[in-house]
Amino acid sequence: MIQSLQTKLYYARRLTWGSYCLFLVSMISAGFLREPQTPGSLLVIGAIPLLLLLPGMARENYKSLSMLCFVTLFYFIVIVLNLWSPNKTPLDWVSVTLISVLFCAAMMFSRWKQYEVTGNGATPASDIASTETTSHNAGSEQ
Repeated sequence: MIQSLQTKLYYARRLTWGSYCLFLVSMISAGFLREPQTPGSLLVIGAIPLLLLLPGMARENYKSLSMLCFVTLFYFIVIVLNLWSPNKTPLDWVSVTLISVLFCAAMMFSRWKQYEVTGNGATPASDIASTETTSHNAGSEQ
């Protein structure tokens, strides 16, 4: 189990950015591999909602990360519909996996980032143990 808030943020940041970039690549690749081929202009229009959140993600704004979670839900719906179409590609399975990872990672990154910003970070296990010992000793003195 990960105890440190900074460690959680590190892994969530990596997962969010990695799945974000890989999803964009898989979305564009699937569009070109699909028969009939999806026009490039439609692929760009489809990527705009994700690209609009890029500045907020770069600043690690937890509100932008939360909005990313909502936006990924729309992509999830479209991808699942594509999985049931006759002209699905193997990249649709990759995309549904990446969008699910992106949703979960961005959700946790947003939450942990909010903890960091507001100062409600996770308490290290050693501090919890010393607090419990102190409160237990104080209760036995009475």
